[in-house]
Amino acid sequence: MAKIRVLVPELAEVARTELNEDAANRDALIVAFRTWINEQSYLEARTDDQFLVAFLRVCLWDLEMAKKRIVFFYNYKSKERGLLKSRLVDDKLLELARSGIFATLPNPIGPAGPRIHYTRMGHIETSKHSVTDIFRFHAFRSEIEINTDDNWNISGVVEIMDFTKIPYSLLLQFDASMFRRMNAFLEHGIPTNLVATHIVNASRETQFVLTVIRNVMKQKELLHIHPNVESLAKTIGKEYLPVELGGNNGSLNDAISRYETQLNSFASYFSEDERYGVDEKLREASEKEQRNTSLVSGVTGEDGSFRKMNFD
Repeated sequence: MAKIRVLVPELAEVARTELNEDAANRDALIVAFRTWINEQSYLEARTDDQFLVAFLRVCLWDLEMAKKRIVFFYNYKSKERGLLKSRLVDDKLLELARSGIFATLPNPIGPAGPRIHYTRMGHIETSKHSVTDIFRFHAFRSEIEINTDDNWNISGVVEIMDFTKIPYSLLLQFDASMFRRMNAFLEHGIPTNLVATHIVNASRETQFVLTVIRNVMKQKELLHIHPNVESLAKTIGKEYLPVELGGNNGSLNDAISRYETQLNSFASYFSEDERYGVDEKLREASEKEQRNTSLVSGVTGEDGSFRKMNFD
């Protein structure tokens, strides 16, 4: 029997009705996924049940889709060293955890609803934090959520970005190419779905950045812009906002403390993560071999003998 967390009934129903999760074949698919990973000479990946089920769920239990996603996930982390840098929990990461920029609110939008991330862009100090630093923190947080957060995995995530006093120098760091590279990991790598991005308190000066973001998003309807907190509260429900914004969903300071605790508790996990990835040369060799096998199988029978061919 698979060693995965038991879901609350409401979330289990979402997994069943929307993600095609079936207890009857769940364990067999996890085993098949693990077996396939172990057979790939070019891929070194985690294979514990909880990790694998996250990829299967976001791929609607389509094994072929899950294979592609986990390869993309590890290939990205192997190739994008410039964006992700070291996988170790270092002082820069802990500094960002303490900065007050990020918060994961304790209650999702209902028992079976998406997780809520809250980001205070105005807390970013561009003398200390770059866009790539912010992305790296997001990537680390996502990997923790793969292992700990079923709502995030099954029902997705709602991103709230408060643009109050956002540094103009930070906006200048954004460009379409960088955003596409970052967005690729969030869209095709990590096993969750973005439900919506809500931007609140955006000034006119930020409009060009929002235009860049909207232009590279496949689902432009996911981006919502609110002139104030009242508009945001009407959309997602005031009770789901942090207490600092008049809601009942925990305090931002508590969320900050949780990040530091989580990062430290996952320090050995991330240290071990250095050995996982994709060997591109071995992958190319493997794909070449598969293509050759496909060509041969097109003219041979299952037992390896040539099929009888009619040339008339």
